[in-house]
Amino acid sequence: MKRKLAILGAVLAAHLAFGQGTFVYDQQSSDITHYNGDNSVPIPFSGAPPVQSFTPSLNGIGFIEVWGMDIPTFTALAVNLRESSPDGAILGTTSTLTIPRGTNYSGPLSFLFPGQIPLVSGQVYYMEPFMVKPAGFGYWCNINAFYYNYAGGRYIDRDNDTFQGLDIWFREGIVVPEPGTMALVLLGASCFMWRHRRC
Repeated sequence: MKRKLAILGAVLAAHLAFGQGTFVYDQQSSDITHYNGDNSVPIPFSGAPPVQSFTPSLNGIGFIEVWGMDIPTFTALAVNLRESSPDGAILGTTSTLTIPRGTNYSGPLSFLFPGQIPLVSGQVYYMEPFMVKPAGFGYWCNINAFYYNYAGGRYIDRDNDTFQGLDIWFREGIVVPEPGTMALVLLGASCFMWRHRRC
């Protein structure tokens, strides 16, 4: 019985660890209800990508969201997290997100880091969305930016000053794991076995 409980506990722990997560938002330039879709900034395949600075209040980051604008099918994107300056050391890079087959995509893009990255609350960091692979030769893509008046940072174009005063539409924060359905079933089974053993 002890061995069965130990195996059940191990399986339960695995399901708890890999269950779905909930996004806890820390900083954002705007939310979906206040999204303005009229302005965008380009992410070139070659050249310096756009950068948005932000000042977290949490001590870690697990995801970054930006708003894609008419991004071609098969475009692959990711986001670098930099410290100290727009060209500072890369603290982490999100997993690559590829636009699936179909029509060009407009809407929120969620980029996840492989694990939570420690941050210093109140210190300025820089997110750098970039193209891993374009849809084809010469393709660019665009993300939303507007005069969102985000107080904790600003948009930075390292090639020109055309878009001064804008902020990239972004949200960032941490991912809090949630138990999956199987984890809850296993938890109930382990409680039943424990109670049965005591009786």
